[in-house]
Amino acid sequence: MEQYDYEKMGLKCGLEIHQQLDTEKKLFCRCPAKLQGTRAPDFTIRRKMRPVLGEMGTFDKAMLTEYEKGMGITYEGYNDVVCTYELDDTPPFSCNLEARMIALQIAMLLNANIIEEMHVCRKNYLDGSVPCGFQRTMILGTDGYITLESGKKIRLDILSLEEEAARKIKTENKVNFFRLDRLGIPLIEVTTKPDINTPEECRECAERIGLLLWSTNVKKVLGSIRQDVNVSIEAGTRIEIKGVQKLGWIPVLINHEISRQLKLLEIKEELEKRKLDESAIPDNPVDLTDSLAKTKSNFITKGIKSGKLLFGINFSGFKGLFGKELMEDYRFGTEVSSKVKLISGLRGIIHSDEDLSTYNFSNDDIKKIKEKLESKENDCFVLVLGSKKEVNKAMNVIINRVKFAFKGVPPETRRALENGNTEFLRELHGGARLYPDTDTEAIFNTEEEINEIRKNLPEYPWVTIKQYSKKYKIEERFIKDLIFTGKLKLFDNLIKLYPENPSLVFTTLLETTTALRRDGKNIENITDNDFAEIFNLLKEKKISKEAIEEIMSLKADTPELSIGQIRKKLKIESISIDDLKQLITELVNNNSKIIKEKEMRAKGPLMGEVMKKVRGKVDGAVVSKELENSIKEKLKELK
Repeated sequence: MEQYDYEKMGLKCGLEIHQQLDTEKKLFCRCPAKLQGTRAPDFTIRRKMRPVLGEMGTFDKAMLTEYEKGMGITYEGYNDVVCTYELDDTPPFSCNLEARMIALQIAMLLNANIIEEMHVCRKNYLDGSVPCGFQRTMILGTDGYITLESGKKIRLDILSLEEEAARKIKTENKVNFFRLDRLGIPLIEVTTKPDINTPEECRECAERIGLLLWSTNVKKVLGSIRQDVNVSIEAGTRIEIKGVQKLGWIPVLINHEISRQLKLLEIKEELEKRKLDESAIPDNPVDLTDSLAKTKSNFITKGIKSGKLLFGINFSGFKGLFGKELMEDYRFGTEVSSKVKLISGLRGIIHSDEDLSTYNFSNDDIKKIKEKLESKENDCFVLVLGSKKEVNKAMNVIINRVKFAFKGVPPETRRALENGNTEFLRELHGGARLYPDTDTEAIFNTEEEINEIRKNLPEYPWVTIKQYSKKYKIEERFIKDLIFTGKLKLFDNLIKLYPENPSLVFTTLLETTTALRRDGKNIENITDNDFAEIFNLLKEKKISKEAIEEIMSLKADTPELSIGQIRKKLKIESISIDDLKQLITELVNNNSKIIKEKEMRAKGPLMGEVMKKVRGKVDGAVVSKELENSIKEKLKELK
């Protein structure tokens, strides 16, 4: 990963962290705050969204971008766990008290100033994730800070309590499908000031806020926490990167975004050197459909025969700029193409900085294109194939994006990709999408409530991590993993039950569960009570540690069976030391020849033979010790 002089370039980062709260009911209705998994919906409703004016009488740019996409929306719901509020047919109920208490606790842990009188606002969304077109949100705390390991304080901007959006299931034929079971689950949003100045600081800050949130009463499941990163450099602009799923992605995403902004600024400088300006950009693309109807390029020919149009546009003096790499495996042409794909629905664009032979264009085809577009040696042309509506949308996107190249870096929201790159998602949201909610009364956080919560604030997780690491002589990262998997409380309960081997408890809860999940096992079927029963059997020496993974594996596959029933099914019965010694003695006597030949090296293969018979019934360390003693005795006899 490339490193930069972050101070010199004026790197500033901020975080927006969204975390679902673990409440029984939703925020503004009384439906259960529980996802329904893959359960089939009972009904579907189709909707269309259109942009509306904000409080200041203007349209939000991001909403207009969403509207341009022309997507349809289908909502899927359940008769028993979704009410008319989620469908925007009923005004909101009173705010969920349980959610507000959890949010207040988080605000205090983050040293925020509590808002005594909260006012609910509507935050407009046009992507279909909220049926009413807006999310209800309220500012609960302001300012505050989080302290990094170095002692640096990252200031917090605001802490909001709001509704979760509906969950997107799929996109088919330009229709987005959303499930309503997630809509309205209480959510906390923590937004920092742009005080973060290096990628590693950003990763650490996200980790610390995440640890703090997961040490309170929040949902501790995959997908319940989401991180967005805002990145800017002095000569560039602010970019919001959404959907950062893993902490490890953060440094890579930031460095790639720095690279993208620096290279876009280089394009701006190159345009100035070439003495080009926006006036060189044509407003109207050229219809190439008839000229290229008999092209050697099969997909162009097929497209035209099916009724599609081929249009081209020439950018004077732009040679080499569409091919300029902005990030790894990502060029300026990719930047333009990804925006075209998202807004117009087309598969992409073709430009002359590419190797056109990959599209099977002949020299004659290229000559015709250049003649029609009046494209010269130092120019770059772009081609688009699609319906009239798609081509018009695409060309409008291309022209506007290329015009912005003269300004540098466009402010926008981008989606994080697994390879560390990003792609255009929408324009940056502005204040035009936020306005007061007229359906909800002011909500008060009383002094009595605040004082009561303050008395019982939990310990900061980084303090807990150091204490546990020292007490159990284990690396801090394992304690972090327990917190991030929601298993710290379970660990505490198991260690009380089985204090003999803390390392085994860590291994079971972290490594064994991870290995089984990797093998496709449904680990969620193993309850806390199941773990307690397993370690109780271990304590009573009714099973050995070698049996744990096998028991967990079968429990994951057959949740209806108890741990006791699984033990019987696997025929795991404890074996006495006397019986073990007898078994080992017989095995050693039957393998005298091997022992005489290999001496103590015979232990390996013989150990395997013993474990085949006693695995899960007695500790492997005990077997190893008894086998070693028996082999030594046999060697004395053989001398």
